Amino acid sequence: MPLPTIQDVTPVDPVMTNLSFGFKNAGYHWDELAPPVEMANRSGTYFTWTRDFWFRREAGAQRAPSGNYTRLGTGVSTSTYKADEYGFEELVWDPIRAASQTAEDLDVIAVQHLTEMIQLELEKQVAAAGFVSGVWGTDSTLSGTNQWSDYANSDPIANADTAKRTIRRNTGTEPNYLAIGALGWEVLKEHPLILDKYKHTQTGILTEDLVAAALGMPALTVMKSVENTAAEGQSFVGADIWTDNALFFNRTPNPGLMVPNGAYTFVWNEKGNMPWAVQQYREEQQRADVHRIFTHFDIKVTASQYGYMILDTNA
Repeated sequence: MPLPTIQDVTPVDPVMTNLSFGFKNAGYHWDELAPPVEMANRSGTYFTWTRDFWFRREAGAQRAPSGNYTRLGTGVSTSTYKADEYGFEELVWDPIRAASQTAEDLDVIAVQHLTEMIQLELEKQVAAAGFVSGVWGTDSTLSGTNQWSDYANSDPIANADTAKRTIRRNTGTEPNYLAIGALGWEVLKEHPLILDKYKHTQTGILTEDLVAAALGMPALTVMKSVENTAAEGQSFVGADIWTDNALFFNRTPNPGLMVPNGAYTFVWNEKGNMPWAVQQYREEQQRADVHRIFTHFDIKVTASQYGYMILDTNA
């Protein structure tokens, strides 16, 4: 178990009390793609009103004097969620705390580390559930000259128009959010067709907002989080969590009745903490304080028609 020893926290040389180094992701994006929604029960059912009845023009709207009105109805289907528990613990031993010469509080460091780990778990699971093929209404796999890394032949603006048109025709609503992997972003922001939109008004460095505007999207986020894929004790191997894909979708951060949204993270709020709970308890036989973080969640693509996935943006 990778824990600091007394030797680790009491070095021979003088300790700099105002400087130390740590590592963590600059940001996580799981809650942007699948916003957390608080649930009172660990498992349950939610309703989806049948799309066909809300878009089909029904016959019989015109009514003759004294005639009967045409009566309509709609359909509904149900889906379920089940929130499984995920969590970690970290120990801080009394002797190590007492001997520590680190500037940071070891208990605070433990909680910060646990928080990073639960966010990394959520990030990985949301990426695996929603940033892959076969889960959204439409997949479009780019290949050869259509990939955005082929600056001479590809057309990301036309691809974006197709995605928006497809979602609008399927749902009546255009997507309001574009999530793109870091590798896809590297080529998209340098694409000549995007740069051409601003060649007379901007410098050659384009921000997320400018690229989003060029594609006709209200918002764009580059999914930049990384993970260490090496086994414990092996050399660090940094890898992108989000692949070279781009997802156009409809995002509504605040869930409610009849509110459209592509995906949610259903969170069972067992202990009154959202989206996770932090606890501490004493383990006297170990002479240690144990810090725990846990949550219960289930990631669901709730309306696949609100998403359009472009796969393999780069060669």
